[in-house]
Amino acid sequence: MSIYYVTIGKNEYQIEIDDSDYKINGEAVEATLTALKERGVYVLKKGLWKREFHVEAEGKGQYMLDSEGLHGVAKVEKSSPSQRQTATMGTGDLVSPMPCQVVSVSVHVGDPVEKGHLLLVVESMKMQMTLYAPCAGKVTQVNAQPGMLIAKGDTLVKIEGC
Repeated sequence: MSIYYVTIGKNEYQIEIDDSDYKINGEAVEATLTALKERGVYVLKKGLWKREFHVEAEGKGQYMLDSEGLHGVAKVEKSSPSQRQTATMGTGDLVSPMPCQVVSVSVHVGDPVEKGHLLLVVESMKMQMTLYAPCAGKVTQVNAQPGMLIAKGDTLVKIEGC
């Protein structure tokens, strides 16, 4: 089984692929994705519904998507942002994945949080990313406030009890 994390705009999706079984955010999806002979063109079918997509790789896990006049950018990662961020820090340290600006902060020092709890939203290159708690615990430090410019690797939030 392969697990991917796909970010489109403000939304992040966990995609699980196991042979021909697909799940999006834990929900089974009865659909097929077929690559056409034309490079980068795919057809997604779900029952009688179908849609053609053109996918163009932009590098570093980023893809441009076009479908029926709608355009978007998808960032695809093999590990979740929170897994990647905590790999080099303490388990409860949430660090900035890139240079960015803080849009909103949803926690304060002393707040209890569960794994997956919304901590803050950051923006970089006109794309917003939602950052979640990597574990359950208590917030012991918040180093961000709306409008702040943050460097890649800066510790944003510390959680005790992970």
